[in-house]
Amino acid sequence: MKKKNLFIAATAIFALASCAESDFIGDQEALNAGNGAISFNYNLQNGTRADNNTGATAAAALGNQFIVYGEKNEAQTNSGADGKAAATAANLVFNNYQVNYTANSAMTSTSNTEGWEYVGYTHSPSYRTNITTKDGASDPVGAYSTAQTIKYWDWGASNYTFTAVSAQQSDITAGYAQIQKLTSDNTDTYGKGYKIVLTADADPSKVYIADRKVITKSTNTDRRQDDAYGGNVTLSFRNLLSQIRVAMYETVPGHTVKINSFEYATTSNPEFAAMSTEGTDKFYANVPNVPTTSAATLVVTYNKVGSGAENTPTVAISGTTGANYIALGGEDAARTGLKADAVLATTITTPTYNETTGAFTSVYPQEANTTNLKLKVNYTLTAGDTGETITVEDATAEIPAAYLQWKPNFKYTYIFKISDNTNGYTGGSSDPSGLYPITFDAIEIVAENGEAEYITSISEPSITTIGVKDSKYSVGNTDYDPSTDVYATVMDASALATLSASNFSIYDVTTSDATNFPVTEASVAEALIEGPTWTAAQAALKKITCVAGPELTFQKTVPAEDGKTKELHATENKAAKFTTVTGKKYAIVYEKTAATYSVDGGNTYASSEDFAAAGTLYTTSECTTVATSAYYGEHTDATYYKRTGVTNKGVYAIKIVTVE
Repeated sequence: MKKKNLFIAATAIFALASCAESDFIGDQEALNAGNGAISFNYNLQNGTRADNNTGATAAAALGNQFIVYGEKNEAQTNSGADGKAAATAANLVFNNYQVNYTANSAMTSTSNTEGWEYVGYTHSPSYRTNITTKDGASDPVGAYSTAQTIKYWDWGASNYTFTAVSAQQSDITAGYAQIQKLTSDNTDTYGKGYKIVLTADADPSKVYIADRKVITKSTNTDRRQDDAYGGNVTLSFRNLLSQIRVAMYETVPGHTVKINSFEYATTSNPEFAAMSTEGTDKFYANVPNVPTTSAATLVVTYNKVGSGAENTPTVAISGTTGANYIALGGEDAARTGLKADAVLATTITTPTYNETTGAFTSVYPQEANTTNLKLKVNYTLTAGDTGETITVEDATAEIPAAYLQWKPNFKYTYIFKISDNTNGYTGGSSDPSGLYPITFDAIEIVAENGEAEYITSISEPSITTIGVKDSKYSVGNTDYDPSTDVYATVMDASALATLSASNFSIYDVTTSDATNFPVTEASVAEALIEGPTWTAAQAALKKITCVAGPELTFQKTVPAEDGKTKELHATENKAAKFTTVTGKKYAIVYEKTAATYSVDGGNTYASSEDFAAAGTLYTTSECTTVATSAYYGEHTDATYYKRTGVTNKGVYAIKIVTVE
């Protein structure tokens, strides 16, 4: 009989999307240390923490099997600026071993504690052909002429490294899914991942990839301790695919909004003018769409050691074909989803989804995406009292590419809000367009951490905001909670604008008559652009007041949805940050082109009452410095100037942010 220290078991727990909770499968009784071998078990969670699968149901998600690759003495150091590791000679332990689940089989062997077994299995020749190791070489798992053997912990080793992947066994046997383990360090990151080749016949929704797990040597003797020698090898599986859905709602006072059509182009990054093909039965928008119905080659690598997420898999896709636009829509006969003839909901909590059930559509991830999403939509406004209609055509919007970098096993919801302004045409293209059009609330639901929310006021230009509180994305029925750090970026002519105090500002907005003068993008635009021409009496009638808001800081990065940081630019400030306060409505304003005004020749004012009644006055004819009442008290004989009319409204983007 072998020494006892060779018989310390390891239970591998597999959790989808790296959740901290561990609802174990089967019995977790203490095992006799003299009867243990390396064994496998897992707890599989779906897209969110609240949607857990365990036992046979969880095993079914992986097709009741996965393939594990394990090495000992594989150093995970970071040597050199390129991030490549100085790896020692590999000591192979699991060479693409298949681990199979059988219900009610726990404790039937020393290598099976929770229903998962690898000892004794052999494979068909066709299966062996499609599971290989050693980059580019023909080294199938079938090189084992005998059955898979039992494995034990080696306290003479410095560490163990495990990776794993799962696909439908029938897809592997038929050659629809070919899995090659990468064993050389041939990337800028310490790769050691997989090359997965899927044909159009494969089922990519059944492909799962585990986080890399490194366990360093310890003197642990507790077989149930996680991530320790002799204990549980805790791996986290992620589903290969991303999932997306789209929704809309409207906030136009006294009107309903009906979608007439979306327009798109067959190229991935067209000018708005080139988006002329009508899609009448679905939501359409131009973006690099990676369909799941096409063949694809996926290269899975792991991040640079020391990055903070060095064991997280990164997926690069090549070889797919298909449309360069999203086409999403339900098939219900009532046509109540987001498509032509859809009458939009009026609240963000119950928007109109592209599918009436709010179901997601699976797509391949596109973590390296650099193309923005472009939307063009035509819709009709109908007055609730008279039935009057206004047709709005060619309303456009754009979402930054950084918010379209879909990751495996993440769910993305993009919610578009139509407000009381539009950059579409209500006449023809020769007529003036509106200032501030569709605004977009783009909510990204992250599989590991619940929900992260992007709120995007999009026109041309457009403002996107994200909120972070307590190191997590802020999500709620209003825009943001108090004490939330809000980061704002601006898309201008398909590029992120450089922001500074000269072109970006924030205001606290209040109204003394919320019923007749609600705070909207339109009312704020009027107050900011027309306001300098009003008298004090006219300003009082308008009820809207805008004063300087919280302090803004400008920076080059924004928080990412997976806890990392997105660098928007290496040297230029592309984001603005502020912190919210209870009960506020903020107007975030980007000025692309300033409004111009007619100015009177200058007046003197006999009394402070006359001075105050005149409204906003300036000290010079250039109207660059506002004359305050204190200034007037010291310069009663000075000449003051007033803006008397707007000659050009300029180009602005405005986003209202509500805090409760």
